[in-house]
Amino acid sequence: MTPVTPASVLATTVGSRCPEGAADVEFATRVDAFTDRHRDGLLAADAWESAGPPVRELLRAVGEAGLLRDAWADRGGDRATALWRAAALHRAFARVGNGAPGAALLTHLEVATRLLGVLPTTPAGLVPGALAGSSTSALAATEPDGGSDLTALRTTVGAGSAGGLTVTGTKWFISNAPYADHLLVLADDRDGRTGRRGPALLLVPAGPGVEVTTLDGLGHTGLTGAVALDAAPVAAVLAVGGHGLLVLMRHWIHERVMLAVRMAELAASVLDHAVADAGRRTTFGVPLITNQHVRFTLARLDADVQEVRAMAGQSLRLLAAGACPGGWAAAGKHRAAAVLAEVADEALQLSGGDGYRRGHPAERALRDATGLALAGGTTELMLQQIDRG
Repeated sequence: MTPVTPASVLATTVGSRCPEGAADVEFATRVDAFTDRHRDGLLAADAWESAGPPVRELLRAVGEAGLLRDAWADRGGDRATALWRAAALHRAFARVGNGAPGAALLTHLEVATRLLGVLPTTPAGLVPGALAGSSTSALAATEPDGGSDLTALRTTVGAGSAGGLTVTGTKWFISNAPYADHLLVLADDRDGRTGRRGPALLLVPAGPGVEVTTLDGLGHTGLTGAVALDAAPVAAVLAVGGHGLLVLMRHWIHERVMLAVRMAELAASVLDHAVADAGRRTTFGVPLITNQHVRFTLARLDADVQEVRAMAGQSLRLLAAGACPGGWAAAGKHRAAAVLAEVADEALQLSGGDGYRRGHPAERALRDATGLALAGGTTELMLQQIDRG
């Protein structure tokens, strides 16, 4: 295992923290080469602060580079290697200087594609297309009034023509929805049309009966949307009534682990920038880093970052073994979100007025932290899950 940079050398060593875990040097080198090649183009911050970020272009490029395929384990494949590669991919994208590309990538690979990959009724071709980056899907679960409360669904399953099914309702704050070719819709099957009553998970093509409106947010501009479903035709029943929510509850363990991996690395990246910036800035005739309070603040933050990175690493090991408890995954996400928010806030304060300017790494990370705390379940939902174990 590679040691983490100790706080004592924070002032001179930037970007040297290496996460624990299974090393795959060849894959990591390919990922680094990809981010270096596209840093000033496809991954440039300005493109992702616009109303129309290049989500499809990014997914296509990552897919063509084979990075999605190589971070995926088919049934019976090497799950552990695939998980560590996926983690390496998300860590690298957390360090590109803005969080939006990594958010789009994680949503694509770790949410809808992961779900499609484990559900037996997924139509042939969807997962290969997603891994090639030629298509993408989005999980549409949350609703305008309910938020994280998915037991009070208003979106319902109906009967269509020729014996088919439809779905009607509204979904809210759906990641990658503006770019999705298909939606995985959680809907209440009140009449047992899927075979049983209760929440069902349905595959709905982005076409007739589906209207997506892009939502403007504090960060990750253009990545989320509201979805209006008006008797939208159902292409496949992914989970019958009464099983849809159970499928998602199992899935969220995986998603929360990957979110913790990403947030921990984003916090490390922001801290590295803060250390370097404190070494460059001069106050009262001396470098800011010579102030003991500043050094102790950075040391404390470094300890926090090491903590959440270690926890994320252990979560990956448990996930690979199929033994990651829901409470543990929730705790990892909860702590990573809190540490990211604190690191971003302290880094902004240490940068003075520059940190408050739009586009500064700390300012952008503070916005990202707010959104990431909501992704995969709110802070309160994580605490509830931790309480339940």
